[in-house]
Amino acid sequence: MGDNSRVNRLRPRLAAAAAALAAACLLLAPGAAQAAPFPVTTDANQAIAEHYLSPATESPAGSNRFDCRDREGRDPVVLLHATAMNQSANWAYLAPTLANAGYCVFSLTYGQASWSGNTGGLGNKERAAAQQVAPFIDRVLTATGAAKVDLIGHSQGGAIAQLVTQLPGRAAQVDTLISLSASHQGVSRVGSITDRLPARAPGQSYWGPRHPSIDYVNFATRNDEISTPYTNTLMTPGPNVVNTLIQDVCPASKIGHVGMAYSPTVAALVRNALDPAHRVPVACGSDYPF
Repeated sequence: MGDNSRVNRLRPRLAAAAAALAAACLLLAPGAAQAAPFPVTTDANQAIAEHYLSPATESPAGSNRFDCRDREGRDPVVLLHATAMNQSANWAYLAPTLANAGYCVFSLTYGQASWSGNTGGLGNKERAAAQQVAPFIDRVLTATGAAKVDLIGHSQGGAIAQLVTQLPGRAAQVDTLISLSASHQGVSRVGSITDRLPARAPGQSYWGPRHPSIDYVNFATRNDEISTPYTNTLMTPGPNVVNTLIQDVCPASKIGHVGMAYSPTVAALVRNALDPAHRVPVACGSDYPF
């Protein structure tokens, strides 16, 4: 009787221990463990202050995991930063946001000038596209085993993406090209720094050919103070071109040029462009106004 009583008293503890052991085994099972989410910031000031002077090789959270495999079979995503930026500062929000959603995300700092140190987007654009971005895409495709990448360019990054697709054989490596406030017609100017696409070969549109195999998705804001007028960030409509003005989605939005890379609204729209079969809700909120 005493032994039965002792067993009865131990039974709840044994059950709890068994449950804990089962949970531990579940976490240790291959593919069952869930990694902690990558840290995300929507604060452009914080991201730039913390990472602007970082080494050019510093990756934003969630980016450049070359052993990454997308369980949904989606294309790897390559992020191309804006003028006078680097990968870590420009993509402190979008890189971890996409990575947390299961995407394989990659980025680099490109276009450093001889005098710009770790700051990119200030050197020769054609050279950056051909000698830095194109080989990086090759590296991503080799590492992931994917056939194509999706490119996302912020500001000058959109022009660099266009330049890459104009290199021989490169258009076949790109599935979707998403631009955030990138000038596709006209000039984007900050002080004496001008972003524009170079002249084209005879018979090609001055602002670059539109490849029928690529889906072009362009996001613009009416409050753009760098790519002005904002209509320069849009492309001529066509069957493979989607232009979206943020204020058509969120009429009260005050989002500016810089803020496009740090916006939950834009991130949701980007995710829906990358994977239209699995759309996510698009919420309107407070965004960086510059």
